[in-house]
Amino acid sequence: MARSSLIEFQGRLAERLQQAQHAAGESRWLAVIAGDSRLLLPLAQSGEISSYTPPAPLPHAQAWFVGLLNLRGEVCGIVDLAAFLGRAGGSRAGARSRLVQFAPSLDTNVALLVDQLVGLRTPEQFVVDAQAPAAEAPWLGPGLLDADGLRWRELNLALLADDARFLQVV
Repeated sequence: MARSSLIEFQGRLAERLQQAQHAAGESRWLAVIAGDSRLLLPLAQSGEISSYTPPAPLPHAQAWFVGLLNLRGEVCGIVDLAAFLGRAGGSRAGARSRLVQFAPSLDTNVALLVDQLVGLRTPEQFVVDAQAPAAEAPWLGPGLLDADGLRWRELNLALLADDARFLQVV
């Protein structure tokens, strides 16, 4: 029963993602949780979402590089997003964990391991958090607050794909 509701949720989310990508002009995000970080991934830069499957480890890789996995016929590098961000413990791979691939337009065969998908978000759901500390990297946007007072940051996947540290997996 839980499996069928998960499949239904994934189907609805995939449908909403596709509808949102076709919406003209409005910036939208996929909200995810990675460790203790709440992040907004631009839909235009996000690709397919998959359930977590343990990848084949890559010897001598960075601790945040989980390994390699075949996703729909493509070999993808799997990055533990929480660990890459320096969060203690990294992501906790479990039933809610997902792999979010980079959009094909970014020409990067990488999927980010996140703890949980939260859903789709629009800019109207946030205000700038003037109290937020400065972003730790150029690919992290300013702090944003949602209606519940929770802090979020946009993660620009295009800039992340060009980051020297991100590209240095061994």
